[in-house]
Amino acid sequence: MSKNSKLYYTAGELADLFELPKQTLLYYDKMGILSPEFISENNYRHYSLKQYLILEVILNMRKLGIPISKIKEYLEERSTDSLQALLQAKDRECEEIIAHNEKIRKNIHVVFQQLDKIRESRLDQITVTFRRSKRFLLSPVPPECSGDESIKILARHNLNVFSKEHFKEKAVGWLADKDCFLAGEYSRPLAYFSSVNPDYHGKMECYTRPAGLYMTQRFQGTFRDHVQELAELFKAYMQRNKLYAVDNLYIMPLKNHWMTPKPEEYIYQISLRVEPDEN
Repeated sequence: MSKNSKLYYTAGELADLFELPKQTLLYYDKMGILSPEFISENNYRHYSLKQYLILEVILNMRKLGIPISKIKEYLEERSTDSLQALLQAKDRECEEIIAHNEKIRKNIHVVFQQLDKIRESRLDQITVTFRRSKRFLLSPVPPECSGDESIKILARHNLNVFSKEHFKEKAVGWLADKDCFLAGEYSRPLAYFSSVNPDYHGKMECYTRPAGLYMTQRFQGTFRDHVQELAELFKAYMQRNKLYAVDNLYIMPLKNHWMTPKPEEYIYQISLRVEPDEN
């Protein structure tokens, strides 16, 4: 042995000092950030105090999530300024992660609000309330569209409203022809819609739902299966209260395939803008 091994640590000894597997030292050697001081004739790897101190830096930077490549750059140009720059970059990354996670939490809490609404839903009861105007992103469905083409429009609507980075925290509703509805007939969607912030300035078409009185009912099951009975309930209510419909029907799923595999357990909310009949 050409060097006094008592002045050095073997790979096993150095690994034990940091409670590491020896494979970690081999990996760091392979990545070019921590090589042994020398390898003895019997192929034992020996590390000096210098390597011990470098390993301390490496392991603590790894605790901060700093990648090996950045640690290697720092070790080659160590200084107070380069340490400051390295940690500032990591700090900015942390701020971005925090902002991203706050956005995720915001989306999750929107879902919590939707779930609370579902639990509080009173089914099969018509209410009439005043609603303020509200903006929607709208994807019109041409009348000649087939069912398959309508689904493609819905898919494009979802992709445009909810980007790859945007969790779909809200359901997408659709507009139905009020005359078909009141005749008890199921019709294809006139358009798909999603609520949007007032300051939205994107490329999608926006529609403002007018302020006014809205008849609303929540029911269990699918709209297609219940359209006739819902139409009869709405017509009877409007006749008793001297109201007439002035806009198309808004249909919004509250409980859907996200929460149950059974369509008969879905919960929908339908709303129809009405005005008093003065005649």
